[in-house]
Amino acid sequence: MRATVASASSGAEQLVRHAPRGVEVRGRGAGKKVKNVAKTTKGKVKETTGNAVRNESLEAKGRGEQALADAKQTAQKAKDTLKH
Repeated sequence: MRATVASASSGAEQLVRHAPRGVEVRGRGAGKKVKNVAKTTKGKVKETTGNAVRNESLEAKGRGEQALADAKQTAQKAKDTLKH
């Protein structure tokens, strides 16, 4: 899956690979947004795997990774809002 990203400084188009659906990837923080969504997904996979194999430690680690990535994503969104 691919999405185009508009550069804030020059207006030129760049290519960001593997941008998740539903994630707006415009501006300077686009790479950070994609990374945070990827970390959230990784945490969800760990949580689901931990639940499937009855490993509470892995499940908790997945929930923690999701919470951290969600917090970073929220901070990035707030930062972007203040810039515009």
